Amino acid sequence: MFHCTKTSAIARAASRFSLGRAATAVPARLLSSVPAKSGWARSGVRFTGLSVAPKQKSWAVAGVRHYSVLTQSAAKEYKYTDIKALAQGAGADANTLLIDVREPAEFVEGHIPGALNVPFKSSPGAFDLPEDEFEESFGFPKPAKDQELVFYCLGGVRSTAAEELANSFGYTKRGNYVGSWEDWVTQENAASQKA
Repeated sequence: MFHCTKTSAIARAASRFSLGRAATAVPARLLSSVPAKSGWARSGVRFTGLSVAPKQKSWAVAGVRHYSVLTQSAAKEYKYTDIKALAQGAGADANTLLIDVREPAEFVEGHIPGALNVPFKSSPGAFDLPEDEFEESFGFPKPAKDQELVFYCLGGVRSTAAEELANSFGYTKRGNYVGSWEDWVTQENAASQKA
């Protein structure tokens, strides 16, 4: 006969909770920042500003199972005031480029002054192209690996993915305007109403 005490029931429940939490760990292969054509990426699940730390070689140490952990990206997060200064040519050196990753039709409808258009959705591997192909495709020279690239889009999703992908192509000086175009328009409208 099985005897259940309150303490053992709580221990089993806690154990089930721990196992349930571990069982929901996302496999590292699914944490790609490049949108997939099917599956979980279409569901709208996004991991913004996150990257995967390497797993430990041994999954069991002292009876504890280890999982990959999420760590913050090293990209600088820009705010409206930073982007305003950048657009006006102040607060950043000439080595900083503002990259709009929206599609060309969105870019033509309006963009932050001084921004260059490199559409992420239709050209995700743009920063991995040879220099001549990049310039032919986008109309300006391919940025050097030591230039700071500050990405923005409509609401921060594509810019985060583009920033992470640029990192994988060797661009170490990256920034992300998470508020992106929506925040820019809101802030600019508020400023014009005050004036």
